[in-house]
Amino acid sequence: MKIHFDEDRNLIVEEATNGDIIGGKFRNFRGEKREYNDAGKRNFNLRIPEDAVDDLVAAGLKIKSLGTEEDENLIFFVKVSVAYSDKYSPKVLTYTGDNIRELNENKIGDLDFMIFDDISLKIRTYRKDRDNPSCTLYLNTGIFKLHSDPIADKYEELLRSLDTSIEEVTSED
Repeated sequence: MKIHFDEDRNLIVEEATNGDIIGGKFRNFRGEKREYNDAGKRNFNLRIPEDAVDDLVAAGLKIKSLGTEEDENLIFFVKVSVAYSDKYSPKVLTYTGDNIRELNENKIGDLDFMIFDDISLKIRTYRKDRDNPSCTLYLNTGIFKLHSDPIADKYEELLRSLDTSIEEVTSED
């Protein structure tokens, strides 16, 4: 994964994979009420490479960790908020092959269950108080390449060529 700041102090993440967006209770694009999350607060946690931690802390990011320093599987991460408002709303796209889909506020929760092969992110840094060096992170742009399903890939051309809709078949006993 490549991670750096652009000239506008946005955090740019490239070549991230599914493991870099920590799953389970750490991925909450739906904004569900959870033990450490209020209802409606959408967010995810981004794994941070150990060699980038010091630079990101110096830039004001609140880096957290899972495990102990003695643990060889120590994971560093930051929380990224996904907020929709009149002023700022993220642009989020998923794609497989030539199928591209934009996820709006009602569909972004689908990311909680998807598997990604490649992720590129532009994350806006926000400082509420200029005297306080810490900042909050907000997703600005997310491009998610979905993991390819070999069965769906095999029949993709066939499914696209169907002129009629597929009706659900039910059996009556």
